[in-house]
Parts: sequence; structure tokens; C-alpha cells
Amino acid sequence: MSEIPDGAKVPTDHQPKAEARGAVIAVEHNGATYQIDRENADNLELMEFTEDGKYISAIRGYLGVDQWSAWKEANRDEKGRVRSGDFEGFLDAVMRAIGGESGNSSGSATS
Repeated sequence: MSEIPDGAKVPTDHQPKAEARGAVIAVEHNGATYQIDRENADNLELMEFTEDGKYISAIRGYLGVDQWSAWKEANRDEKGRVRSGDFEGFLDAVMRAIGGESGNSSGSATS
């Protein structure tokens, strides 16, 4: 493999997104922060869930059991239900943070 000469421009189009550089991807939603292990964000089987429209399974896999349970508890209404409408905003935030579909919420990487 040839060496790159000093001062030569290096392409940046193959650089990972800023969110993907840390060991942990932090997703903030409704005042709480959830952490996704970088390896989970690059898991093809979880991506397949998303592609197949199995978003709950995908998010549960990205977060892990404990954080998924914490999210549900934090989003229960006065009757103890977790509404699907609340999930949509969270799904959007997670997908944006890991570099998936676009949306309105933001995520940031931490290490």
C-alpha cells in the first residue's frame, strides 16, 4: 500500500458520524438520558428489525432490558399505560443518534 504524501488532502467522506465515535451514544429524551453501546448501534440484526418495521424490538435491543424498562416506566400515563405516540418521538431520537432516519430530537456521543 502506498504512503500518503505529507500535505495531501485526505478524503473525509468515510469518517464515522460524530455520534458514532464514542464508546457510548447518549440519547436525550423527555429529560432523561439513555445510553446505547456503540457496538449495539452497529448490530445488523437490530438494523434488520428496523428494516422489517419491528421498531419496538429494535429499540429494546439497542437499549437493553434495564433501560427499556426505565423508559417505559418514565412514560406511563395516569392509568399506567405507555402510549404508542410517546414511543414515536423516542424512536426518532434513537434513530437520529445512531445515524439512522432523520427526525426532530437530538442525540450526542459520550465516551
